[in-house]
Amino acid sequence: MSEVVRKEVNKRMAAGMIYPISDSPWVSPVPVVPKKGGITVMKNEKNELIPTRNVTGWR
Repeated sequence: MSEVVRKEVNKRMAAGMIYPISDSPWVSPVPVVPKKGGITVMKNEKNELIPTRNVTGWR
């Protein structure tokens, strides 16, 4: 896992947005690709690319 992804995962775990699951038939690896402009692209279970914008704060 790259350092950027590791930091993002740790940040989301600390914020309570995600949590670890040790063993489940429903869990699969999620490849994450950071893009310019604050958009992250992830693949879903159908191998479709889903762009998402993460809100980190309010103005």
